[in-house]
Amino acid sequence: MCSPNVAQVVRERIAREGVPQVSRRSFLRMGGLTAGGVAVASMLGPNKLNRMAVARAQEATEVIDLSHVFSVNVPTYLIGEGPKRETFVTVEQDGFYIQKWNFGEHAGTHVDIPAHFVADGTTVDNYDAVNLVSPAVVIDISAKAAEVADATLDVADIEAWESANGEIPAGAVVFLYSGWDAKWNEPEAFRNADADGVQHYPGFSPEAATFLVEQRDIHGIGVDTLSLDIGASTTFDVHVTVLGAGKFGIEGVANLAAIKDRQATVIVGVPRWEEGSGGPARVLALA
Repeated sequence: MCSPNVAQVVRERIAREGVPQVSRRSFLRMGGLTAGGVAVASMLGPNKLNRMAVARAQEATEVIDLSHVFSVNVPTYLIGEGPKRETFVTVEQDGFYIQKWNFGEHAGTHVDIPAHFVADGTTVDNYDAVNLVSPAVVIDISAKAAEVADATLDVADIEAWESANGEIPAGAVVFLYSGWDAKWNEPEAFRNADADGVQHYPGFSPEAATFLVEQRDIHGIGVDTLSLDIGASTTFDVHVTVLGAGKFGIEGVANLAAIKDRQATVIVGVPRWEEGSGGPARVLALA
């Protein structure tokens, strides 16, 4: 989710509220984790948590691709922002094959890193790789989304999931499953814009984002839509809350139905390019 419209909204927000400056380090210094999260982090540490995730991954029997094919026809936040490609060299003429692509960092299945919304926030080349291996939590709001396009994943949905499954584990990536990925090959339906150009699709509620950041020690969140916020959002509170806390977001996720009732470890393969605000990603679940 990236466009001049978003940039304008963010500039207006900065004019009202000042520049977001919260990084992961400053968030931890401010005591942003709950007492439970601090206790887990102090006892285990990020490397221990990572080893636990890797151990779970080693027990996996299936690899599930949570990423869509990156193509010139991927749905985009604005019409006309789609990637472009050309053949650079061919096996027949040059002995080997290479394409040249032109695209924004936030196209296709992709990751938002704190610098996407936070001044001086961590960029993808400096983002701690330990956060990119995480247990998956998939919260199903597809029934709500089938009734209302602007459905949100709310705190009540998190509490219901935890009642059935136990508390969200430390270091998790929490996914919203709405079933919206079925529309991926129909870009207009995926954007679902009304006559005024306002998009309508599910996202996290600001309250749910705040709960996850303040009450649970998550690594990040993910959605099967174009934005962490609902499509009609004009303030992008979920982006500001999650990225401002040093977490990441994944947009345009595929195949969440395949892991929503299973234990899985997610590996986020995002390019480590210089000063990046995120990037297209191959997201794999080991279940």
